[in-house]
Amino acid sequence: MRFVRKRPMLAAFLIPLFIEIIICIGNSIYPFGNNCLLHMDLYHQYCPFFSELHDKIINGGSLQYSWNLGLGSDFVSLYAYYLASPLNWLVAIFPKTHIIEFIELLILLKIAASGATFFYFLKEHFGLIGKDGKYHGDTLMVSFVFSTAYALSGFVAAYSWDVMWMDVIALAPLVIAGLDRLVREKKPGLYYVSLALAIWCNYYLCIMLCIFLVLYFFWMIINQKDRKIRAFVQFALYSLLAGGTGAMLMIPEMKILSYSGSSEMTFPKIMEWYFNIITEIGRMCTGAAVYEGTEHWPNLYAGVFCLILIVLFFLNRRISLKQKVAGGMCIALFAVSFANNYLDFIWHGFHFPDSLPGRQSYLFIFVVLMMGFETYRKKRVIKMWHIIVAAVISLILIIVSCLKSADEVTDTYAFLISILFILAYAIMMALIRIVSGKRRKLVMQFICGFAVVELAVNMALTGFGCTSRENYVQNEDDMEKILMLAKKDAKKDGDLFYRVEDTERMTKNDSMRYGYSGATQFSSLMNINVSHFYQSLYMEGGKNFYCYNGATPISSAMLSVKYFISQSPDLESPLRTLVGKCGKHYLYKNNYNLPIGFVMDENAINSLILSPSSKLNGINTLGSVLGADDVTLMHTNCDQDVALGATVITVSQSGYYYAAYDNCSSDSLTVAYKNTSMVYSKTTHRYMFDLGYFSAGDRITISNNDAEEINFTVYKLNMDAIEQQYDTLSREKFELTGFTDTNVKGNINMSKAGRLIFSIPAEEGWSMYVDGKKTSYTEFAQTFISIDLDEGEHEIELKYETPGLKQGAAVTISCVGIFILITLIKRYGRTQFRHKNSVK
Repeated sequence: MRFVRKRPMLAAFLIPLFIEIIICIGNSIYPFGNNCLLHMDLYHQYCPFFSELHDKIINGGSLQYSWNLGLGSDFVSLYAYYLASPLNWLVAIFPKTHIIEFIELLILLKIAASGATFFYFLKEHFGLIGKDGKYHGDTLMVSFVFSTAYALSGFVAAYSWDVMWMDVIALAPLVIAGLDRLVREKKPGLYYVSLALAIWCNYYLCIMLCIFLVLYFFWMIINQKDRKIRAFVQFALYSLLAGGTGAMLMIPEMKILSYSGSSEMTFPKIMEWYFNIITEIGRMCTGAAVYEGTEHWPNLYAGVFCLILIVLFFLNRRISLKQKVAGGMCIALFAVSFANNYLDFIWHGFHFPDSLPGRQSYLFIFVVLMMGFETYRKKRVIKMWHIIVAAVISLILIIVSCLKSADEVTDTYAFLISILFILAYAIMMALIRIVSGKRRKLVMQFICGFAVVELAVNMALTGFGCTSRENYVQNEDDMEKILMLAKKDAKKDGDLFYRVEDTERMTKNDSMRYGYSGATQFSSLMNINVSHFYQSLYMEGGKNFYCYNGATPISSAMLSVKYFISQSPDLESPLRTLVGKCGKHYLYKNNYNLPIGFVMDENAINSLILSPSSKLNGINTLGSVLGADDVTLMHTNCDQDVALGATVITVSQSGYYYAAYDNCSSDSLTVAYKNTSMVYSKTTHRYMFDLGYFSAGDRITISNNDAEEINFTVYKLNMDAIEQQYDTLSREKFELTGFTDTNVKGNINMSKAGRLIFSIPAEEGWSMYVDGKKTSYTEFAQTFISIDLDEGEHEIELKYETPGLKQGAAVTISCVGIFILITLIKRYGRTQFRHKNSVK
């Protein structure tokens, strides 16, 4: 206790950290086992993005652009959206083989830090330290319970893997404490610095925080006796300065987001209620499974003791009517916001999240804990009948919520556990009213310990989803060697740039994870036009991803994919040549590939009409405009034996085959033939299957795990049509003479006028120079950079600069400068005032 009293902030940090470590040991997290905390987007996105940041810091790549995310993407906006926490730069001191552990360490420390910052808020907001500089009574011990409740809340249990959000969770109490200090003491430093840092770390979660700050400011101003106008002016000024400080990242991010599938902000036309508000109580229960789906259920757990304390808040006569009205309105607003589509849309920055709902729930938890602590602070007026009434109302709310809720959202056992906890808390609260002296203190200590155990149990039951670390890292050595083999082969061919694809990719961002240029990505910042182009050629695409799956030889060549990695030894065919093997991985070279720039005739481009619904028509239309005499993919009648869980296709004639399906609810399909099998993931996305080369009579088995009967439409690749198309595209050779992260330079000799097309997404940051003169470029298929060229030799150069970066930097520097200037002027004024008083 001496240690705790001398270092309470450290203790508030260590309590949740200790609980986290125990849970990690129990979950066999490396080095205590073979698991890791990679979960959902941390598995598929953040870990690969951290790998790219690590590579750029260590090897000195440009921080403005990356060729390792899809066909190429702005890196500043990616950094702003996913990696902006200053702590992330510490990844450089970790070896690349332990980036997973670096991320896990960040998660644990940020969660623990949120316990410390919430403790700081309680100390400052409620003035817990007396004039003697000490914490009185049980205040210190109870503060640890509430700070731990914030650190291990239902929101954190659900989204702890979202490492980029945890900065805002840790900073939010400091921001709100800073607003307290700004209004009460006219001291803006903590508010400005903490809010600016939170916005810099993750602007998205700060949208909700900024909305809440407006509500909280008016909550405070109601109780402000004077200088309300000055408080409002200061609040507006320093909020704007904090927002402007993040402009260096936010302006580029907004520009790049305008190309994404998340750019639409259409306000819903019809009001919708997702669920009955009373059912939200179930989301506050101990053991309520975290929800991350699309049905909008929030994660509201903050300890079931909060239910009793909230009821007591409204029964407590020492709490003013203004506070009760403000608190009640705030809780009601949040409750309605979780269930109403209009308010849900506003809270999420005028955008509906695809999943991970109720992202403002961390602020609801903050309010609940703040009101609960206010109840504790004024506990002396609580009567026995108050406790009984509060317990009865809490039990009724839970029982009604249980009756109204669906088991798949909140399990019945969670309601039962919560009922038992409420009864236990009610009994212990009653004991405090009955006993006195040391016994009362002992009961209070037991309640606090009991509450921390509840919080720890809930986190152990619902938080820290994990997966196999061993499976995630098993290919790292082989991939490093196979990519080196590709590099050597490309150097032999004189290629400065090429793209690689992998059939057994672990994630859609493996190119960033392993450090190669690919044609696949999964990111909220993805250029939606590229996805539409992919879908128009029967490849895999969606709102926030596009994937090489379904590529034909010509679409693959247009994307400059030269190498193909697979664990199958039998993929050599007229389309691919085996280069070599490393471990269980084989490297193939695509026989049809083009440089990063290729030429098409203007008449052909004008005749080419593509849309996401084109599919097979898009493939054959492209072949037609490129001079093919016949269709690229010919429908072929093959015998199909369709059974539950498997379809066996018997090939009627030798050739290279693709397959498509009309209906499939299974999310993965396994294609097996001879001694080879290949798993196609995310098959509900509807893309063409590349089956491979087969001889007449070969049998292909396509199986699924959902016992579905699936019929396939089988297509044979027309090799004559492929040769004709490739001949058209490869006549004019674009020779790459220079290539960096932000510069593409080369020469081309045009035998006749045409359009040079680059397999680079057309975005604002690119500038085109033709024969040394800056020239406006056009867009091919509304997707790629292209330029019309006359007959003759031309020198082409593309330069990239993150759009809005300079303007954003100017705004950031200006805001920081204004804040420093205001601070210096105030300090000078105070010094002059003291000097005049001392002279007098």
